[in-house]
Amino acid sequence: MDKHIELARSKRQALALLALVTAVFVVTSWLPHSLGVDILKAMAEAAMVGAMADWFAVVALFRRIPVPFIARHTAIIPRNKDRIGENLAVFVRDKFL
Repeated sequence: MDKHIELARSKRQALALLALVTAVFVVTSWLPHSLGVDILKAMAEAAMVGAMADWFAVVALFRRIPVPFIARHTAIIPRNKDRIGENLAVFVRDKFL
């Protein structure tokens, strides 16, 4: 399978799962409180927070996010690619050659 098609499929699946857990969270917010509903709501909330945190972490590694106070902590790999390359070369030379 083509890598671009596979990546697009994975992105659609991730977005669909985020939409699903968001819908579960919204629906459980309107339901009467019970142990089962509260557990389901907590699980949906945790899934939403985890998905957004993972998205931010991956995006912040590769792209600049223009949000005050955090912009300087983004685009980590592009800003440090020369240093990362040098350290990787030293690691390979010392450990494998």
